[in-house]
Amino acid sequence: MPLSTASAKVRNSITASLVAGTLMLATSHSASAHPHVWIDANAEFVFEGDKITAVHVHWLFDDLFSMTLIDEFDKNHDTRFFDEENIAVRDNAFAALADVSWLTHLRQNENLVGFTGATDFKADVTDDRRVTYDFKLTLAEPLDPAKDDVSLSVYDAEYYIDVAFTQVDPILFSGNKELSCHFEMSEDEKNRIYFDLVAPVRADLVCAGKVADGSGTGGLAPGEFVLVK
Repeated sequence: MPLSTASAKVRNSITASLVAGTLMLATSHSASAHPHVWIDANAEFVFEGDKITAVHVHWLFDDLFSMTLIDEFDKNHDTRFFDEENIAVRDNAFAALADVSWLTHLRQNENLVGFTGATDFKADVTDDRRVTYDFKLTLAEPLDPAKDDVSLSVYDAEYYIDVAFTQVDPILFSGNKELSCHFEMSEDEKNRIYFDLVAPVRADLVCAGKVADGSGTGGLAPGEFVLVK
């Protein structure tokens, strides 16, 4: 579903949604002016049995849209989102993003992989009054990054929202006991967005068996890989 369609579904809500908010912020600009909201994002791949089962996502919004969210949902003006406030943010400014895969695009051998849903949602506000989202996206089937090509991109295909990986620790890993993983960043020329004008950045995972310690007798030499069953 296009972002414009998803936003239309939630604009009739009494409270602002994230997607609708981007359009409201755009009313003072020409229709072709993009983007209107900026998000710094990083992701943590969650492993179980050395296969990816979920992705934890962290967003940090720009100052202007953070102010919009705070004004709308911080009812007690304590510059935090607790209890009912956090639920209100989730239901009115986050849930609709399911229609656009939460702006998180995971690929296995260049094919998009769907998520079963978003859980563990928490909105918060930093000391410099920027809103953050944290949430977990669960995969329907585990992915084996040692066997298949796995990549992750964060973007809005219509470019109302500019999502960019953070400069520090954009990709993290947890639970990969027998796999050593790193990532390689590049522009995704195969999946350009916004009328083919923008190439989103993608993180390609590179995973292999951990290097054995060759210092002891009978050990493997440094650089040799071994998979421990």
